[in-house]
Amino acid sequence: HKWAIEDNLVAETEKEHVLYNKDFYDLIQQHGRVCTCENDLELRETIALLSRRTHDYLQGAASPGLSVIVVRGIDVTLPPVIGDISPIIKSPEMAFMRTVLGQFAQGCDHKVPIYGCSAFEYIQYLHIFMETMPEGKKYQYVCGRTDIQAAHMCGFEQPEGKCVLFINDVYGVNSLGESLRQVLSGFGGKQLLLVIWHPSLLSLIDHFHLHRPPMVWPSLGPELCKYYVRTERDALFIDFEGAATAAYVTDTVSKALGKGTPLVCVNVLPEQERDFVSLDIRVKTGK
Repeated sequence: HKWAIEDNLVAETEKEHVLYNKDFYDLIQQHGRVCTCENDLELRETIALLSRRTHDYLQGAASPGLSVIVVRGIDVTLPPVIGDISPIIKSPEMAFMRTVLGQFAQGCDHKVPIYGCSAFEYIQYLHIFMETMPEGKKYQYVCGRTDIQAAHMCGFEQPEGKCVLFINDVYGVNSLGESLRQVLSGFGGKQLLLVIWHPSLLSLIDHFHLHRPPMVWPSLGPELCKYYVRTERDALFIDFEGAATAAYVTDTVSKALGKGTPLVCVNVLPEQERDFVSLDIRVKTGK
């Protein structure tokens, strides 16, 4: 019962992506509008039936309706789409992760948790970091069932009082409130490194990413987090803009973590938002 399409981005079946709770699907298949298919023959027949109904509806011979297809029991193996991983290994993002996360785990007796939900925005970076980089051996990946659950778990008590959260800019950032309260309350000693990832929208088709609703820029994540910070010394908010500022961002984040800043939020800007110079100008038009 694998449930994560992101497995095809790393050419492996992640153990965190096994679906153990089937009760929900046992329940909804009792509904008359739900078609449950447990092999490829049932799936073909169901699609053919729904296609005929759609055709009849378009011809005005049938009423509109809604049907849900639940496919279970079919193990489909797809070719991996990971492509050439050398750009990822040589990327400024990977260098940043190795330096910052390597320092963050120094002196820890237990593995530091990295919470996430294997979002396609960062899954390849995280997989390569955990599997091939020596710094990754100091961490344990904890995959939530949803981004929301991952956002909740980073607020729990951690073995070393610190953890990392990888998250995209859609659902999880809206669920960080209580976790940030837990990290920022009390008398200190807790640290959260929050890394927000975004998709690159370089062509028209990129706007139709899975689970990608239309959103405005800039990212809401850092702005929402600021509402829970009591003083400026409790948090660092910084944008990662790629190679142009990688050295500065890496050094700044490392220093903030080194001095025990409770919340460090790194906003990894997508490619289309990098290497820009902001100009504040006043232009007079006309005479």
